Amino acid sequence: MMLQGHFVDTMLDPVFRDKTNWLFYSWSFMRGITAPVFFFSAGLVFMYLLSRKSIPWRDNERIYKGIGRGLQLIAIGYLLRLNFLALIFKGEIYSWVWGADVLHIIGLSLLVLIGLNILQQELKLSLPWLLGIAGFLAFYFEPAIGHADWSAMPGFLASYMVNEGFSTFTLFPWVGYALFGGVGGVLLARNNQVSHTWWLPLTMLSVGLLFHYFSIETLIDLYRITGMEGFIAWRIVNSHLLIRLGDVWVVIGLIMLITRFWKNMPALIPRIGTETLTIYSVHYVVLWGTWFGLGISRLGGKAWDPWMSGIGALLFVVAFIFMIKHIDIIRYTWASKVTQPLSIYYRFYRKKLRLLFLYERSS
Repeated sequence: MMLQGHFVDTMLDPVFRDKTNWLFYSWSFMRGITAPVFFFSAGLVFMYLLSRKSIPWRDNERIYKGIGRGLQLIAIGYLLRLNFLALIFKGEIYSWVWGADVLHIIGLSLLVLIGLNILQQELKLSLPWLLGIAGFLAFYFEPAIGHADWSAMPGFLASYMVNEGFSTFTLFPWVGYALFGGVGGVLLARNNQVSHTWWLPLTMLSVGLLFHYFSIETLIDLYRITGMEGFIAWRIVNSHLLIRLGDVWVVIGLIMLITRFWKNMPALIPRIGTETLTIYSVHYVVLWGTWFGLGISRLGGKAWDPWMSGIGALLFVVAFIFMIKHIDIIRYTWASKVTQPLSIYYRFYRKKLRLLFLYERSS
């Protein structure tokens, strides 16, 4: 979904983006589900692994691994946006590097989940309720946060709160999907036997459809009951957030049903699921050419017709399936041909420079 969505969006000529065309509308609808599913799944998996053992947070090694993972994702997010040619030859870092993207927000969301987990243990609160309320508040306050003045904050920090032209995603509302995913992860970790039942995916499908079709009416009812203007602002600006949350539950429910019926799933499919970071990182550079200014987007971005875009997207996806199928060979070759020689040269020249420095000092 991510690969073909990004490819078509990057290459398709705007003249063909007609929402009245059922094919483009269907593609656009499915593309809109990708990011919520991504964030929700990240929160679900992380909190599931974090909550499997009921131990104090200070003794839970996954807390410390999670902090490292969150910071690593943020660092990779900045690295993927960097243009090495501009850095090497001009000594310049383009301003768009400091915008926030998927990896930045997922990394920060993991840190938020860890912080709430620690808060829950310290205050003896219910973790699923705490995560659920926090997710609700992330959606509720997004309109106010998106229109607030963040000029007093450093630009690279403000980019996490509001899109000033360089951010693809912001912390609000997207952390909300990770928080709601975290609720599911905690509940599954505490009731692992439920994950093997038939009624769980059917329940997720039902709840998802309720959110999709009745979210707008519910926001209006909440405003009438509470008189809180935020519900109307939410209804006007971001009612799609709850609709998309419902879509996420429908998608995950369908995936769970498929796994129930598809007993002999090829090993390549779950392997693709475990390599999402690799796929995202490689496709980012290959498609948009951030590192060296050479990417597929240079072959006529926003200028292709639907047939070219569709065929190109198919070949793009097939190329990544082939890459994951042979990922172990690729990594071994990369390590033996690139990483190890560079490491040897680095150690050699570092030693040579050190000896030269000591010689100059002694003389």
